[in-house]
Amino acid sequence: MRYVYGVLFTLLVIGASAQDGGLKRPDLPGELMVDVGFNVWSSMPGDLERKTWRSKSIGLYYAKRKALNGKLSFNYGIGLGLEKMSLGDTVTLASNLLDNNGTANNQDDDFIRSVAIITNPENFDKNRLAMTYLDLPVEFRFHPFGTEDGEGLFIGAGGIVGIRLNAHTKWKYENNGETTREKVSGKFNLNSFRYGYQIRGGFRGVHFFYKRYLSNVFNDEFEDGSNPVMTTIGINVTGF
Repeated sequence: MRYVYGVLFTLLVIGASAQDGGLKRPDLPGELMVDVGFNVWSSMPGDLERKTWRSKSIGLYYAKRKALNGKLSFNYGIGLGLEKMSLGDTVTLASNLLDNNGTANNQDDDFIRSVAIITNPENFDKNRLAMTYLDLPVEFRFHPFGTEDGEGLFIGAGGIVGIRLNAHTKWKYENNGETTREKVSGKFNLNSFRYGYQIRGGFRGVHFFYKRYLSNVFNDEFEDGSNPVMTTIGINVTGF
């Protein structure tokens, strides 16, 4: 995720410079939308835990706007949704590519859906599941005081669909007095598609958003019958 923060910082610098007249903004037919927030699951399977403040969500979208009349517009875009779920200190998602010691084996590429306690580390310093989606957000926006170019106060509602591009877990823990870092990529029984609705509201290039996905995070239920859905809330900056 470090490269994402680098991109965000660069965009903020460019945007500030453009407003000061230092740079000329390219004449593009659309604009860049950046969503930054937190994600939560409706339930945590098995013994998994969630650290909300470390569970981040970033959306990078190229968006366009079509005015329907002086107060109503249709907005649509395409981009990447990057979700990071912090899974607590002791339990993580495991796959059948890992044995009980966390060592990889290459028998097949079919990840099981259970969670497992990794026995070697005493505690995780870092325990994350990261997912990247190709997202297509659409929405209608209502501007109560009217608008010509999308500026001003607005409220909006619409939908979002996405295709999962990749996923991985990342662990950091102490093992026999040494710091160990591991990264494992795979499917983890994650749903390949996601869909849901979104609500947005704000003023000009800054607004708040709420995304509720109606699709389950995983393909199948866990042994305890749970299969969470994801909610994301945060703030957006638009207009680069």
